[in-house]
Amino acid sequence: MNKFRDSIQDAYNKGFFHLFSANSLIHLIEFGSQFFVAWILLAEDVGRIKSFQSFTAVAVVVSGLGFNSSILKLCSEKGRTFLDKQILFSSAIKSTLLFSCLIVVVIFFLTNYGLISNDIVTNKLFIYYALSVPLVALNSLIIAYFQALKAFKKVSSLLMLSKLVHVAVIITGTCYFGLYGFVFGLVSGYLISTVLLLYKTEFLLGWKKTTKKHLKENWELAKYAFSGNAVNILTLYFDIFLLNYFITDAKEYGYYGFALTLMAGLRIVTTTVQQFVTPFFSEFSGDYKQMMKAFKRANRLFILIVFGVGLLAFIFIPFFIPFIDSGKYNNSIYFFQVLTIVWVIRSLPSLKGPFLLATGYVKTSFYSVLIIFILTIVPYWYLVKEYKVLGAMYGQVLTALIFFIVFSISFKLTVKKIAKKNI
Repeated sequence: MNKFRDSIQDAYNKGFFHLFSANSLIHLIEFGSQFFVAWILLAEDVGRIKSFQSFTAVAVVVSGLGFNSSILKLCSEKGRTFLDKQILFSSAIKSTLLFSCLIVVVIFFLTNYGLISNDIVTNKLFIYYALSVPLVALNSLIIAYFQALKAFKKVSSLLMLSKLVHVAVIITGTCYFGLYGFVFGLVSGYLISTVLLLYKTEFLLGWKKTTKKHLKENWELAKYAFSGNAVNILTLYFDIFLLNYFITDAKEYGYYGFALTLMAGLRIVTTTVQQFVTPFFSEFSGDYKQMMKAFKRANRLFILIVFGVGLLAFIFIPFFIPFIDSGKYNNSIYFFQVLTIVWVIRSLPSLKGPFLLATGYVKTSFYSVLIIFILTIVPYWYLVKEYKVLGAMYGQVLTALIFFIVFSISFKLTVKKIAKKNI
């Protein structure tokens, strides 16, 4: 209990709970807006929004090229000057902007020829929704930079402010123009958020000093992070991509989409802890014993949190769902409970990724998620084709189990390799 109490106190002193509170409040605001949107829109439109979000998540990962991971690692290292960090950051911004614009052009082509979905409305609206891709990619990069500097309080305050404006625009747009207004509000909100965050980074200090050397230094780490993130996001959203082609019951898809929306609240826990520990792991990257000590301490606490939060969500969230629009989403309860179990399983090895990034073994994460994707793609496809939404849900369970096994084994082997080098 003393160790547990000390860990909590240490996390509090370093700003973890400030970051977590901000992220939670941001999600609460986001969820409130999505709940309001779900109340206004049809269940079918909620399913379409989930499709938009899933396709955009993949596009953002591809657009970002993994530079958010390289910035988080490189700009948190000791010995680097502030100017050096600014130059690396500016170099990453230029690359992200260029590539994300190319991705938007590709999306326009795919949607124009109806290659995104078999739903006409999804194809039509995704052309406009895709304008958020460069903005989200830049947001992710900027947030990673603030985290690398351990400016948790600063970035949390900025995100809170921008998110309040963002949600206000989304709700207003949805009230007056329905699904079209939601799309317009979302893109406009991300534009405001990006401008606000970018303004506070002082990125212009290093803008004219970037060279190929800085791009290469970023890319050495980013290439594996990019590959791993791309495959991982495909695995995570594989159910949505397949359902876009095999689904026959739009309402059931909407119930599943609503359950996935609720799951975003649980992912806040995982994301916040990863954001918090990565710069501290990177800071200790030159001291293997100290970093292992920090990892074990953080991992023990994190596992307790995951089981506790998962159990509470599994038991209590289903009691509140029937109150949403007089039971409109009651059919989402079973989906949510199974997906909660999936979240617990997938979350258990979550801190191993930041550890591998800090030690420079990003390629281990890439190879792991690639193996997971190869092992699950065929059974996942079969389950969705035969059982539609239920098949997608059970495919998530299968993927989570394989994810846990493969990632745990690969991490153990890598740690042994690192330990031998530091003997």
